[in-house]
Amino acid sequence: METLRALIRGDLAPAGYPISSTISSNRFNFFPENYHAHWLDSGTSSLAVALMDCKSRRSDVESPQVIIPGYCCPDLVAAAVYAGVEPLVVDIAVDDPSYDLDQLAAAINSRVIAVIAINFLGLSERLAAVRQILQQRPETVYLIEDNAQWFPEKANTVFESDYVTFSFGRGKPLSLLGGGVLLAKQSLAFLLHLVEGEKFGWKQKLKIKVYNNLLNPHWYAFVNRAPFLHLGEPRYHPLASISAAADAVHCLLVDNFSAYQERSADVECFYQQQLQSVQQLQALSSERKQRLLRYPLLLATPAHAATLYKQLAADGLGASLMYRGSLEVIPGVAGKIQCFSSLARAKSFASRLITLPVHCHVRQKHFEKIKKVLTLKINCNNC
Repeated sequence: METLRALIRGDLAPAGYPISSTISSNRFNFFPENYHAHWLDSGTSSLAVALMDCKSRRSDVESPQVIIPGYCCPDLVAAAVYAGVEPLVVDIAVDDPSYDLDQLAAAINSRVIAVIAINFLGLSERLAAVRQILQQRPETVYLIEDNAQWFPEKANTVFESDYVTFSFGRGKPLSLLGGGVLLAKQSLAFLLHLVEGEKFGWKQKLKIKVYNNLLNPHWYAFVNRAPFLHLGEPRYHPLASISAAADAVHCLLVDNFSAYQERSADVECFYQQQLQSVQQLQALSSERKQRLLRYPLLLATPAHAATLYKQLAADGLGASLMYRGSLEVIPGVAGKIQCFSSLARAKSFASRLITLPVHCHVRQKHFEKIKKVLTLKINCNNC
């Protein structure tokens, strides 16, 4: 009966904007000229190529390592494994997805060739502090800025990392159903042979149409309530190959970027105003906050988060648990990483975080429902 009510009412997707299939002949002149742009088939491939380049430049290092945070997407592990670099996992800060800077400094050893800094849903890493730590090392340690969950709104945004990556996959800030780009400060130190990307045609147009329809709450409810699909459950997927970006990335990027620039931030503002009393993620009120892919809500206790999520999910309001745990417990990751510490803060963060949708399908009626759930549960003595 609940499933039937959900199908009638509809479920909000956790993230995702409709994709425009309008082809533009204009060139996407957006990235700064002091970087070399490499257009690849995914953001994971972009990270892998960056690590392969780091490995080529630090060929003196046997069994190289890359540092990644304890709360992140397992695709970082897939990129490292493909590049032949061992992921060394460092814990995050208290109530913050950025690195514990003391642990980061302590974890860097002679085998570490790179550090990946993640922009988490539009909340940037403390890049200046990370760079300062790396500059104190006697050997070169490269900084890779992973922006799979964020995209800049202005042309020629200033970057200072050695490598910068973006993703155009499903549910990303600027989704084209696939593709990624790597910006590298220097020309690649190795010869990169790429298989040609998929041509743009009727198959791609059909995929876009299906994707756009599935973002509609009434259609999304069908896939969201299907138990065999396991939507939103994080899992390690190995990176099998790397190819050039599909034609769709080049054909559709200009028009979709224009739409991205015009998106409203009203939903973000609603959450910021309504959730201040319970929000533990204080960095959202700092200069690190940029345009958000989802709104991250960090609660005081795991019980509070579980109670809110259960009701929000039951009402089809697009709530998500993101990775549902620290990196080492994600299925498929075990045996592929080395942990520098117990990742206690990453575990705590994962147990208290839920995300809320900020996309265009969130309407006033959803605001009212979300506000009602939050008000009831926040005031509940059992929470």
